[in-house]
Amino acid sequence: MQEAEQKVPRKRHHQTPLYLGATAGMRLLNMENSKASEKVFQAVGAALQKFPFSYQGARILSGQEEGAFGWVTVNYLDDRLKQGLETIGALDLGGASTQISFVSDNYDGSESPSNSVTFRLYGNDYNLYTHSFLCYGKDQVLRLALAHQTQSGPTTILDPCFHPGYTETKNYSVLYDSPCVSDRKPLEDPVTFIHNGQGNFQQCQEVVKSVFNFTTCKYSQCSFNGVFQPHLQGPFGAFSAYYFVMNFLNLTDTSIPLETVKEKLTSYCATPWKEIVKQHPNVKLSYLAEYCFSGTYIITLLTEGYNFTSKSYSDIKFIKKIKGSDAGWTLGYMLNLTNMIPAEAPDTPPLPHAGYVSIVTVMALLLFILFIVSLRPLWPSCSKQPQIV
Repeated sequence: MQEAEQKVPRKRHHQTPLYLGATAGMRLLNMENSKASEKVFQAVGAALQKFPFSYQGARILSGQEEGAFGWVTVNYLDDRLKQGLETIGALDLGGASTQISFVSDNYDGSESPSNSVTFRLYGNDYNLYTHSFLCYGKDQVLRLALAHQTQSGPTTILDPCFHPGYTETKNYSVLYDSPCVSDRKPLEDPVTFIHNGQGNFQQCQEVVKSVFNFTTCKYSQCSFNGVFQPHLQGPFGAFSAYYFVMNFLNLTDTSIPLETVKEKLTSYCATPWKEIVKQHPNVKLSYLAEYCFSGTYIITLLTEGYNFTSKSYSDIKFIKKIKGSDAGWTLGYMLNLTNMIPAEAPDTPPLPHAGYVSIVTVMALLLFILFIVSLRPLWPSCSKQPQIV
């Protein structure tokens, strides 16, 4: 906010609207404790109103809105909306949820209409497919994976998604303190369990797959958990945690064959924990420990969950910024609230001076010719000599 104060001209401070939008983390808190959610909003709102901008209030976005605004952001920044070009799909991964949004020629909204969002932007109509999976952000899905491995209430687990040599004592009540896993807590469990790493990518994939339901689908086709998804179409931009995790693992280049990506993850996960710590001394250990799991989850989500194939994987581009601006839902949210994207295409811009002069000259010449032609019936005929009667 202090940076905004410096960058926005002082005379425009009171004219500048300020919006606060909250996403999956606050959706979860609101589900678990609505009073705590309200207190967070009150506290943050009170802090924001101390700044000289025009505070417009705060609200929690739905998962559908989060996905749709992410799609607007990447296509707006890439100038695809204004020019009416083929759009980019949006893949967003946060801590508590993940979103997929794209336009498909095979989707008109009639099947699973709750996944349909329509936009009219710059004179073009877009029927967008979007879905948000709550509890499938990288932090909450790790809880799901650990809950799957601790269902029987063991005192020790050997986790293939953590590096060999990793060991940490963890508290059951902390692990299950989330609406995503609270109903799965073992009835009889010890206070703590020892979390040991094994470092096996293939086995880790099986653990990750266990948090998806691939068996139930009442539609013509589904991604996972019985959610309808049309056939993937066009290029995709993957941002937020997708980028940060894959960039850390040096795997943002999707021209690398998918099998090579899996081989690199296999090697990384198998690297002893002490060596990983030594290679990255400036990274917080709690973050560092999770990259094997997060990388495996991303690849599994994209290929097993969303059905990207070895061929279509190259259609994904892991992005942090587009033309200097952050990719994410926030810009799309702001553009929507301020109506900065017109529904109709702007009128044809005025011609430059040279074009205007050329048209005026041509019109003047045409008018002169028409004037001369209109005088012809008044001219004397010179084709015959005059006769005396």
